Amino acid sequence: MDYEDDLPNLDHWKSVMEFTGERAALLMAMIDPFDVESLEEAKRLQVPRWKKAHAHALAIVSAIRQGVISPVACCAYVLEDGQWGGWIAAPIKPSDRTMEISPAHTIITRASLVNWVVTEKVEVTRPRPRQIAPAAVQLVTESITIEAKPEPLALPRWGHTSEGLELVDDAIYQFWSTVDPGDPATAPTKSEVVEYLEGRGASKNVAQAVDLILRPENMRKAKLRNRKVPTRETQ
Repeated sequence: MDYEDDLPNLDHWKSVMEFTGERAALLMAMIDPFDVESLEEAKRLQVPRWKKAHAHALAIVSAIRQGVISPVACCAYVLEDGQWGGWIAAPIKPSDRTMEISPAHTIITRASLVNWVVTEKVEVTRPRPRQIAPAAVQLVTESITIEAKPEPLALPRWGHTSEGLELVDDAIYQFWSTVDPGDPATAPTKSEVVEYLEGRGASKNVAQAVDLILRPENMRKAKLRNRKVPTRETQ
């Protein structure tokens, strides 16, 4: 896996569920498709990592040919009415090797792309993890806590995604990434997690389920001492 500095922020692509193969290749090389419209433009402008993007595009086409990535729409460049100079994109079957797949027009899903990246251990470019100076680690401040959290990725890390998994990932990033596993006092309260997730649009039941899944067993029992024991009158 490549880690590099001074990479663009691609968070605005995190909610996109489908890409052209070309855009997916650019994103895997940490090149913003809003800044560079095509692989050829990236090459012409000599954008950093343009060779990686081109290699990713070839790999995506190979994965489609092998059936590892199932495209939503597979397209190729063909001659319109057999006339030279009249190139258009036309749908083809991924198994059709009489024509070249066009990454610029073939559509793939985020889920199939990530599943391929994870399963085949494809090396993609990612921001270098943030480092904290040893002296700063000793300072217990909110700014240090925020700095210590892992950098969110433009592309998900897993082979499957859903609204619920996005809430789980969000809660990990917001609350659990800096918790000391051996110190229950560093864990967020259930109400904090539930209130935050409800603010992100989750129902109360889903928010409580996410909290239950993420909360280690020793940090569940730590909360029991705060519960009131029911009396006979209330039973």
